[in-house]
Amino acid sequence: MKSFNSFFVSFYIRKNRNKLKNYSVFCCIKLAERSTEICISGSIQKAEWNIGKARPKQETDYLIKLSIYLDTIKAELFNIYLDLKLTGEECTAQRIKTIFLNKDLRQFTFLQLIDKAIEKYQHELVKGSLKNYHATRSYVERFCKSKFKSGDVSLKFINYSFIDDLKTFILSNPLKVNDRCNNNGCMKHMERIKKIVTWAYAMRFIDRNVFASFKIRKTRYESKWLNLEQLRRIQTKKLHQPMISLVRDLFVFCCYTGMAPIDMQLLKPHQIYSGVDKLTWMTYTRTKSKISANVPLLSQAMEIVKKHELRKGDLFRTTVFPFVTNKDLNDNLKVISEICELDLSLNFYIARHTFATTVTLLHGVPITSIKEMMGHDRIETTMRYAKTNTSIIGIDMMAAQEKMSD
Repeated sequence: MKSFNSFFVSFYIRKNRNKLKNYSVFCCIKLAERSTEICISGSIQKAEWNIGKARPKQETDYLIKLSIYLDTIKAELFNIYLDLKLTGEECTAQRIKTIFLNKDLRQFTFLQLIDKAIEKYQHELVKGSLKNYHATRSYVERFCKSKFKSGDVSLKFINYSFIDDLKTFILSNPLKVNDRCNNNGCMKHMERIKKIVTWAYAMRFIDRNVFASFKIRKTRYESKWLNLEQLRRIQTKKLHQPMISLVRDLFVFCCYTGMAPIDMQLLKPHQIYSGVDKLTWMTYTRTKSKISANVPLLSQAMEIVKKHELRKGDLFRTTVFPFVTNKDLNDNLKVISEICELDLSLNFYIARHTFATTVTLLHGVPITSIKEMMGHDRIETTMRYAKTNTSIIGIDMMAAQEKMSD
């Protein structure tokens, strides 16, 4: 029982600063020499409080009910403490207080929980990621309307069967006509829901983590990239429409720098500078991961930067390149793919994979340097981008042959 000796719950009164000069009842939660307090009742007289027993005097119905209420609070706080101890979770006075104050959230519905999570995440996620959470909510809302008369469901009814049925619904009911969600897209939605449910479980909004037995299974597929001949075909193709030509330049720039489109669109002139090593460097912080990336610019990338420099008479802008919407980028990349007679549909993920594989790894750049240039936190992420193909294997074996022949 020694573990209980460090946990205390006590009650006391404190004088209010209002005109009535009455007192408020406070609950003190103390654990391991740290304490926090909760205001329980806002109106009681000093003469109605038994200081020795730390309870209201049993003089009126109101005071008797208040005393019973304080006992209930103490029991509930001890239950929260025991639950945290038994599950091995973080157990502090502040955490016990947080769980106690959020007990009303157990009455939340599933959609209300998602709304509360989105409200929490709006200060933590970038705009694009937050948009994905809204898409996930749309799927959940449509599923609940198809399954429940109320169009929503209480958190206490969320179980494994609900989660599994939701997965099936997402796979078979697209938000947009003829744009059905594939397995990996569905798993992205399930990952967001899992994050929300796990958070709700940690905050004790729900009694069990229904995702404990649910497995996120993504289909592994080989990412596409351009070989050197395809990249040069795009670079040298004569394009007469200004927008198509601009999108081509932005795509090729990303192929030679490994930038994501959002980072390329936000690139400022001061982020390109000459280093003491006489190389032209580009430095930026990735919007997605907040990790910095430093890239020595190749001549092909510098040519594109100079091509789009502001000249006299141009409309003023603060970025290196003119802004192009995502829709225009994607639509024009499809046109470029057709004009250049490529056997694949272009997108900016292909640009990053092309940089990691064709531009760098194929030309002997170490994977550790590629990691730094792409702004990855873990080298395992870089290895998913930089693919070892037969050309690289052939070069490595030829080098090995030369060393053995010496």
